Formats: sequence, structure tokens, C-alpha cells
Amino acid sequence: MSFDGPDTQDYENVIALNQAYLSLLRRDKELRRGLSSCAEPLQHRLRELTQHQTDRLAEAPFLLFSFRECDDLYWNRILKDAGNADLFRPTASEDVDTLISAALGFVWQLAKRNPYALRLFCGATLYWCERIAELTFYRLLEAVRGSGDVPVLRIAGRNELWRKLLENGVSRQNTIRHAAQLSALQAVLTDPPDNSRSETWSLAARNVRAPGLKVAEQIDTTQRDR
Repeated sequence: MSFDGPDTQDYENVIALNQAYLSLLRRDKELRRGLSSCAEPLQHRLRELTQHQTDRLAEAPFLLFSFRECDDLYWNRILKDAGNADLFRPTASEDVDTLISAALGFVWQLAKRNPYALRLFCGATLYWCERIAELTFYRLLEAVRGSGDVPVLRIAGRNELWRKLLENGVSRQNTIRHAAQLSALQAVLTDPPDNSRSETWSLAARNVRAPGLKVAEQIDTTQRDR
């Protein structure tokens, strides 16, 4: 089976969104509601990352936050309720609303242009990619903004994995950092609820490794010595 992988601009957008998310966690209490499934020491660590560590962790070749892409019941509900919701009801801050709008714009256009790349970035089901691709962007934004929910930390219940990401995944040493981030990517692609995709997405993770990490280094090569 042949797929078109993400391009350089896709990776740049993922890194930029990750940087924005991690930076907001340091100062926005409402956004931190999305950390509730993560152990408190790890939540504290996420809030206390330095700027250099934030930049390194943001290089992970997947979105660090999630719109609950694998929860079909959740999406059925918010799409059903969207017509009765207030699109412009604020979540808590203008910055969080901007992050939500920017991230939804990115995943929506990618679902239409390259759903395979979108699945690599967030471990989403094909059903979810097809479903949001059928929506107008206004309708998608209306559903998510109207729900009043905030993005959640991806695979937040995997405490050991996040402990590794927050230690080795922010290392100054490229080899150590990239290995930890690749391990996390494989977990994103092979975690339940869709176990049937494990073998396919594990192979995909290995195949996508080099482009993603090269892009991260090209964006700011000065970070490797910080």
C-alpha cells in the first residue's frame, strides 16, 4: 500500500502547535484541565519546562495534545449538540481559543489533503479523518468551541511514557531525545482502542522517523547545543 507522507511544512506546523500548547500550559489554568488523566508530578513537570526544554519537546513528530480523535461517542455528541451551542463561547482565554482554532484548521485541511499524514500526527482512526473532512471548517469549529472542552494531553494515562518524554525527550543529546520521541510516536500509533492497526502503524512510525527528525533539526539547529 502506498501513502504520501507528511511534507516539511506539515512538520513545521506540528512543531509550532506543540510549542504553543506547551507554552500555554505554563500560564493557563483552564487549558490544564486537559492534564487531569496524567499523574500530578508529571503535570507539574509539564508546567515547569524551561523554554529550551519546551522547544526540544515540541520537536516530537506528532501533536502532543488531542481532540479525542478516537472517541466516536464524544464526537457524535458534540456534532449533534453543535447547532444549539454558542460558537463564540470562550473556553477561558483568547490564547486557548486561538490555539484551538489554529489546530483545528491544520487537522481539517490535512484530513482533506492527506489523511494518512494526519493519522501519523495524531493516531486518529480513518473514520474520524473522513468524518471531519466532510464537515465545513465552520461546522467543525462550532462543534469543538461550542462544547466548552479544551484539548487533552495525548495518551495522558501513559505515565511511564510521559516520564520518558519529560526526561529523555527533552535531552540536549539528539540521539537520546529522538529515540524517546520515536518511542512515543509508536505508542500513539499502536495504542488501543484500534488494536488492528498496530502492525501497520508501527511500520509507519519507523518509516516516518528520518523526515520528521530532520525537519526538527533544520528548523533551528542551534537548539541541539542548548
